[in-house]
Amino acid sequence: MDNIVNVTGGKGGTSFLILGDKKAALIDCGMAYCASNLISNIKRVLNTRALDYVLVSHSHYDHIGAVPYLREQWPDIKICGSEHDKYILNRYNALKTIKELSVQAAEIYGRGLFKEYNDEMMKIDTVISDGDIVDLGGLSIQVLETPGHTRCTLSFLVNNEVLFASESTGVMSQSGKVYPAFLISYSKSIDSINKCREINPKFIISPHFGLVNKIDALQYWEKCILAARESRDFILHLFNLGYGEERILLEYENAFQDEEFRMEQPLNAFRLNTRYMIKAVLNENCRQR
Repeated sequence: MDNIVNVTGGKGGTSFLILGDKKAALIDCGMAYCASNLISNIKRVLNTRALDYVLVSHSHYDHIGAVPYLREQWPDIKICGSEHDKYILNRYNALKTIKELSVQAAEIYGRGLFKEYNDEMMKIDTVISDGDIVDLGGLSIQVLETPGHTRCTLSFLVNNEVLFASESTGVMSQSGKVYPAFLISYSKSIDSINKCREINPKFIISPHFGLVNKIDALQYWEKCILAARESRDFILHLFNLGYGEERILLEYENAFQDEEFRMEQPLNAFRLNTRYMIKAVLNENCRQR
């Protein structure tokens, strides 16, 4: 863990710097509004060294928002993500949504601190996929495809012992509660949780949280499965009562968006994600009939 440094620049997304003997990589880079703090944190650690890679777990604004600003600071940097991420970041509507959500987050978390950028800067340079190894010199990062949150969400295993789990497996809160985030598939998220559990890593880094302590780690994967199952069952129960998707959204919000979660995610983002989760559950339910 000595070669892994939390360099998160602000609320809403985590960023970890991985230091090899020859190269350095950043796992996710947080939101656009906190790019300046992120870069300052990275520079304090790297000193005169360059930042070589950003490994993107997926293409949501709270994980890639700072990419354009990192490119400005380190022009030779390589942004690495999935083939699906590359496709998404070539779509006008996706880039527009990323920027709109970034502006909203800046108003909530950063007092409006948002610096305009060219969309050409928001792109994937190198496609990575399951089993690929990023060699940093004396330290390696293995790429794991863990879909469920998005179609090709990635997790990262550092030196076969530290697992940066993707949002497909869930998100842990400060109190130890896990919230599900299966935006495109409940069943694929369960598969991804089991894939991560089989690795049996020595350390778990939960997205939007950080290092899971030893006590919580013992039950972490089971918590992830139970949280996903509880949400799926809640949605299906209301659907079977005849509720439409908008009514299910309101009921879900009342039941699951507690005060702790409100502090971590803007309401618009929560509702957008929940709509996707509802559709994912109902679509899989229809296919199984």
